[in-house]
Amino acid sequence: PVLTPVLLALVALFLLLFVVRVGGARRRMILARWPAILFAGAALIAMARGAIWPALALGSMAGLIWLLWPGLSAPRTAEGQAAPPPDSAEDAQARAVLGVGAAATEPDIRAAYRAKMRRAHPDQGGAHNEAARLTAARDRLLKKKR
Repeated sequence: PVLTPVLLALVALFLLLFVVRVGGARRRMILARWPAILFAGAALIAMARGAIWPALALGSMAGLIWLLWPGLSAPRTAEGQAAPPPDSAEDAQARAVLGVGAAATEPDIRAAYRAKMRRAHPDQGGAHNEAARLTAARDRLLKKKR
């Protein structure tokens, strides 16, 4: 009985710290895996009640769902493959700056960046603004690939 308010206070403190300390992109990634968080919460409650085996089973399910949920919940194309994330105007502009297509892989993006940076780098007679634009475009597209 005394453990329940303490556990609730710890959960509230964790949630507060989570909202304050975790960045937006990482917060979205974690919240996208909400079923795993529910199973982990159920495992913690089972553990607090002394039910070790159900807690282990729920914790294992939480880990499995954490790994599998993004692939299971992703939108699918007609062929059954995961649909690519929707493209924003900033992504299209970044691809235009680097001269790569929507299906460009990480090595393609890096190669296009290096090729354009050879001419745009300030040490090679290019402008600092152009080099900064290329770097920002590369960073934006590589962040989307991870």
